[in-house]
Amino acid sequence: MTVSCAAGKEVKEEKKINNNLIAAIGVIVSFIAIYIASISVFLAFLGAAGILAANLWGANGVRTVAKYGIGTGVPSVGMLALGGAVGAVFAGLYIGKMLGIEVAAPILAFILSMITGLLIGICARYILKMNIPVMVRCMTEICGAGALLFMSQFVTITGSYGYAALEKLAEVGVVLFIFIIGALGMLHPYNACLGADERHGRTLKLALATGSAQIILAGIVSIYFLGSVSILTLLIGAVAWVVTYRDFVKTSFKEGIVVSTGLIPEVEKK
Repeated sequence: MTVSCAAGKEVKEEKKINNNLIAAIGVIVSFIAIYIASISVFLAFLGAAGILAANLWGANGVRTVAKYGIGTGVPSVGMLALGGAVGAVFAGLYIGKMLGIEVAAPILAFILSMITGLLIGICARYILKMNIPVMVRCMTEICGAGALLFMSQFVTITGSYGYAALEKLAEVGVVLFIFIIGALGMLHPYNACLGADERHGRTLKLALATGSAQIILAGIVSIYFLGSVSILTLLIGAVAWVVTYRDFVKTSFKEGIVVSTGLIPEVEKK
């Protein structure tokens, strides 16, 4: 059996990508996108930036905690955190409506989601005895990123982030759709790149691609709520997906490992 590696030198000497920087981008960009996109239905497409940023942050959190050897546990860890995010978003938007401060509802939802993630992380590490040093931090981040991702989806699809938008989405069952594509977008990148040759940069490139795919789906669904205005969201998502996924594929080929399996050839050499 022969093995040859086509990976470049940068793969061996990978530059560290700052997790705190990714988190800051996820929070700041998502909040800016949510609030600006809600000003007018003609600006709803800007919610796409929040989808990308939040998905990138969440996927990075999944990658960080799963690196401790729970690769096959990515779905269970992620779905637990994102389930908590769903509950926190519902509660935050409802409280904002009841108190008459819907402008602060996204912030309330985010704070509640971070608290929920913190509690889940504490239970996982100290009660379930999953002795992973970053468990508490990562569960908090995944939950917070999930909340921002869901709200970015809300505003992209309906042009609003309030509780009324959530009710509209719930009436036609779109909330379940948003949860599923959000979970897949965050959990798939590390699962797909999992292995001895997994690299931070390549995994995050796939996270951008899955985030772009979510924008496409959000654009399709938003046609029901916003009509022809949604075409812009759809086009942005399509262009973003082509660019990001093409870059991911090129990187994968560049860093790929070619293996001769030693299987019996179809024609025997004499």
